[in-house]
Amino acid sequence: STALTPSQVSTLVQGLTCAALGLSPTDFSQVRVDWQTQGQPFENVDKDICYVGCVLEDVEYNKVRDTSRSGVAPVTEAWVYTRGWRFSWSLYGPNSTDRARMIHSAFVFMSYFSDQLAQSNLYPVSDPPEPTRTPENFNAQWWERADFHIIVYEQVIETITYGAVKSVENKVYADNLGLVADITQTK
Repeated sequence: STALTPSQVSTLVQGLTCAALGLSPTDFSQVRVDWQTQGQPFENVDKDICYVGCVLEDVEYNKVRDTSRSGVAPVTEAWVYTRGWRFSWSLYGPNSTDRARMIHSAFVFMSYFSDQLAQSNLYPVSDPPEPTRTPENFNAQWWERADFHIIVYEQVIETITYGAVKSVENKVYADNLGLVADITQTK
């Protein structure tokens, strides 16, 4: 199967998000993946931090499978279908709204980012909603925050190969006579 795992997608989007912000693609101190099992604690109100979340999204195209078969023996069957992903960003810090605009512009309008996604069979759906400024009250303190998401389609190809029969053995038995014939057919 060519289907990507959530971890693979999150790592890709995390690196591209760093690039969109002008950070090193491996500097994950400011761009973090949601649901980390370990890592740095939440920062101060004056620090810019971005959280990236990548989850499967139920889309209508996921219900359709194109099937094809090839070969005689063995037979290969392939299913091609589309999965949906929701890439979401939650940005905190004094520059969160501007940084959300930068990431949104990169993923929606810049061909470098769509080309990078396409190398993994990921294709953003056009015209996503704009980032929204959503200040958050946390521990009696207001934090600047901006959120947005995009929907991305993934083309998936799954194949299965059915083996071929190499030989068949037929045994013929008759009442009171036992084995009458033993015939083996090979290809």
